[in-house]
Order: sequence, then C-alpha cells, then structure tokens
Amino acid sequence: MAYPYSREETIADGTVHALALGASIIAVVALLMQTAPAAQAGTTTAVILYAAMMLLSFGASAAYHLLPWDRTRPLLHRIDHAAIYLKIAGTYTPLVVLIGSAFGYVVLALVWLVALAGAVAKLSIWATDARGSLALYLALGWASVLLIWPMWQALPGTAIALICAGGALYTVGTVVFAAKAMRYQNAIWHAFVLGASACFYGAIAVGVTSLSA
Repeated sequence: MAYPYSREETIADGTVHALALGASIIAVVALLMQTAPAAQAGTTTAVILYAAMMLLSFGASAAYHLLPWDRTRPLLHRIDHAAIYLKIAGTYTPLVVLIGSAFGYVVLALVWLVALAGAVAKLSIWATDARGSLALYLALGWASVLLIWPMWQALPGTAIALICAGGALYTVGTVVFAAKAMRYQNAIWHAFVLGASACFYGAIAVGVTSLSA
C-alpha cells in the first residue's frame, strides 16, 4: 500500500513526530524523578503506566507514518490506532489516582474496559477508517466530564485548566483528523496531539507536585 503523502508533508510530519518522541522521553524521565521521592507506590505506578502508554502511542504513530515498509503498513496502522485507546486510558490513570475517590476508580475501570475493547477491535475486526472509532476516541475523552467535581475538589486550579485546554485541543484536532484532503493534514493533526499531550502532562505534573507541597 503506497503512502499517500508528498515528500514535504512527510518531512513536516516527521519533524512533529521527532519533537513528540524526543520531548516525551525527556518529560517522562523528569516526571518519574519528580514522582518517585514523594509519591506513594500507587501514584508512582500510575505515572509509570501513563508514561508507558504515551511512549507506546507516539512510537506506534512514528513507526506507521515514517517507516518505508509498505508490506507491514496495514499492521502498523492498526497498532497506531489501537495505541490511541491505551494512551487515553493511560492518561486517566494518574489523574484518577490523584483524585482518589471511589467514583473516580469506577470511571477509570470503565474507561480501561472500553479502551481495551477498542484496541482489540482495532487490531482484529474493526476497519482502520471506521467512523465509530473516532467517535469512541471522543467519547472516552469526554467521559472525563463525569470527574469534573472530583477534580475540582482534589486537583490544583492550574491542573484543571490544563486538562480543559488539552481536551479542547484534542477535540478541535479531530476536525483536522477527519479532513483527509487537507494539505499537511497529518502534521497539523499530530501537532494538535502533541499540544494536547503536553497539556495533560502538565496537569499530571502539577498534580504530583501538589502532593509534596
């Protein structure tokens, strides 16, 4: 299967992916160094899981969009889309642990259940361009509105503002994601993802820092 992007578009997308992977590796190390000394084991485990899912998603996306192996591209495409579900659930995890409420853990369990089901479907029976897939990404993300009050009670205002900004960037970015004919569509979409990911990373970092304040 030929990859349908020009050389310039591929370079632009590659630049965004390089920034995402490089920044995420540095950010993960910094977050773990910040978390480990002060946090309880549950918080540290949640942060490690979040970090692993973020790196998996960025790595899978880079492999699919940048590697020149046409024979494996359909499989890489499925892995790329499946990893998005895991990244969403992984992002919820440390935030819910920081909230610490029973209701939050119920929401987290449901998010992971749906995310795992979506990932398995993407790897097996669900077409990579299925419209329901994008809707499910958005539904999982916006399920966080169920946690507005617990977040308000448990997290600093800066963290909540960053979560709102990240959600807005993801949501607006899906318009670009759906606009397949747009020039540099992939690079622009992935820039939205990078910006949103940075917002959620910041929210988690602020939340973890507040534990030792």
